[in-house]
Amino acid sequence: MKKISAILLAACLALSLTSCGRTEDVWGFLSGLAQYLGRSQITKSEDLIGSRTLEKDAYTGDYLARCEGVTGRDVVFGGGSTETRKLRVYGRVDGDSRKAVIRIRQNEEVTELTPQKDGSFDTLLSCLGGGNYIMVDFKDFEGTVELHSEYAREKTTGTEAEETEKTNSEEIREEAKS
Repeated sequence: MKKISAILLAACLALSLTSCGRTEDVWGFLSGLAQYLGRSQITKSEDLIGSRTLEKDAYTGDYLARCEGVTGRDVVFGGGSTETRKLRVYGRVDGDSRKAVIRIRQNEEVTELTPQKDGSFDTLLSCLGGGNYIMVDFKDFEGTVELHSEYAREKTTGTEAEETEKTNSEEIREEAKS
């Protein structure tokens, strides 16, 4: 991520010093560069432990892995972007959840989701610009991992959305401490 940030900073500096375009052109260039660099972090479909179906973009879709003693990592959804996104990530881990860990990387911060007793998990993410990735780490895992990512529905009032985001951020931080 530091490498991506350095490249973006260098591109911003170079473009601002040369005055080579309108603000929209510069922003479009930076957005395209972030997307290009972000795609390199996603596991290619043919290299996945499980199978992935993308929906609207690389941030949304479905993933299913049926495993027998598998070790490895699938970076399933996400990318680099200058845009803010709100995602709902949910699913289920059937098997030893300590051996199949759902991880969320938002720039430098990494959070591990802790499934409920029945193996289910459900969280809302507020992805700011930068690198945001949803991944599964397997360690000698036997079982099934089901993962879904979709755009979160917007709340009707700004206050409700702020309260929900605050609550979810607190829950994620508490899960990370556990």
